[in-house]
Amino acid sequence: MKHLVFATLMCISALSAKAQVLTSETVKNGYETVLNMPESDFCFNADYRKDDITTMYVYQKSGDSKNVQLTPYRKHDYTYAADGMLTSKVTSQWDDMNNCWTIASRYDYSLDRDIYSIEYSHFNNKANSFEQPVDKMIYTLQPYSDVHYISHYRRQDSSTLYQLISEMQVIEMPILFAEQYSAQ
Repeated sequence: MKHLVFATLMCISALSAKAQVLTSETVKNGYETVLNMPESDFCFNADYRKDDITTMYVYQKSGDSKNVQLTPYRKHDYTYAADGMLTSKVTSQWDDMNNCWTIASRYDYSLDRDIYSIEYSHFNNKANSFEQPVDKMIYTLQPYSDVHYISHYRRQDSSTLYQLISEMQVIEMPILFAEQYSAQ
């Protein structure tokens, strides 16, 4: 459950800000939210390029209130389009045995007209590359309407076709995960 904390906060941040799509600003809002979480088992730090967070580090806390020890846990590397839209997030986990970061997965974000897509890929350590996506979420946005569709697809591996896992029609969504996006 704790592994989903940051991803959930990113979505909540996007929702609460009525973000059009996940952007550099959404990442910063998510970071500020986790920094202000009381009594968390984790600490956070970030690298910036200008105003954009390029890498966020997650450290796990251990010890007591007088002697807190931080252990590297996870890091997220972010890539943005020129207009600030988030295009990818690569997640790495700390490898205690080798004392280094090991790439685990990647989320790719894209927007094409009124379709906002998020694809999830595992990293293949033997091939030293990302596999084909295994999960895909599609947010279909209806212009000038409060009706939106969210579809979740999954496949067993790159040789199989995507299968629809769930589909939902949302009417009068009070807070949107994604809205029509126009480049600035």
